[in-house]
Amino acid sequence: MTANWQRRWHPLLDQWVVIAANSAQRPWSGVVTSTDTATRPQHDPACYLCPGVTRASGHINPDYDGVFAIDNDFPALATHAPEPAPTEDLLCKTAAASGQCRVLCWSPRHDLTLADISAAQMCRVAELWQTEVATIELNPQVKQVLIFENKGVETGASNLHPHGQIYALPFVSDNAQRMRGAQANYAKTNHGDDLLNRLINHPAHKDTLLVDQSEHCSVIVPFAARFSYETWVVPHRPVSSITELTPAELHDLALTYQRNAQRYDALFQRPAPNITLFHNAPCDDHTDNKHWHFHIAMQPPLRDQTKLKYLAGAEAGMNNIVNPLQPEQAARQLRDSLS
Repeated sequence: MTANWQRRWHPLLDQWVVIAANSAQRPWSGVVTSTDTATRPQHDPACYLCPGVTRASGHINPDYDGVFAIDNDFPALATHAPEPAPTEDLLCKTAAASGQCRVLCWSPRHDLTLADISAAQMCRVAELWQTEVATIELNPQVKQVLIFENKGVETGASNLHPHGQIYALPFVSDNAQRMRGAQANYAKTNHGDDLLNRLINHPAHKDTLLVDQSEHCSVIVPFAARFSYETWVVPHRPVSSITELTPAELHDLALTYQRNAQRYDALFQRPAPNITLFHNAPCDDHTDNKHWHFHIAMQPPLRDQTKLKYLAGAEAGMNNIVNPLQPEQAARQLRDSLS
């Protein structure tokens, strides 16, 4: 199978991804990212997420030990967003940007990422993920709960303290609608089969795209990866939300996730920038939510150790991604990185 000029169908997003591995060899005179591994302090008095620091809002962080969660002081969504004046103009339609934004600190240490913390602390982080989603989903105004992490300056992170965020949305996002429809359609046309379970058990993934496997989870580079070193952490038992995982499954997910984060650091020889997305089913009572399979997507914005992957003009115009690395090669490099 040639690595160049191949389209691969992305079954969760119902769209084509172009694999153009030859483009990685083109001469490069553009921007490169720093590989500086300078250490950060354990505590930064200028960091708004460190224990004991007064934040920009005037609130003082407690001297917390372990995990710490707060409402975002500068949220994209407001709990009591004002309702705009009603209008029947479909060309200028508006609605209140109501919702909730949370900040989740993984550790009081300013210098430790999820790849660095202890296994016990990693399990506490996973318990925080589960608790936060379960609590927020009780709000009937919330239609989708998205946990995400922007790790590293390359992702646009405004604070380098190890943390993630939650957006509790009053609508179902575009990608979630695509994924929900794709999984439901697959089940309805394949005797109720689960799309992600069939995917992780497909020979292509088990033979060449499997990166790691634990008792309860598999880590794969998806066949139609949109980013060069994208991986998915997929629980073997198809649950629609992280809230449905048993304690054993949750802790296994946490440690599998942590190994994958360590794998990226080893591959890129530094704390690797990453965008991580926790894909829970929407909580809007849609009948197709029952076909959703929770998983975590990790999407480093790098095409190699020093080059960032930008969405260029063609990709932005098409909304179809060009991946400059063959997914099978990425999986092999990730498998070898911790050996």
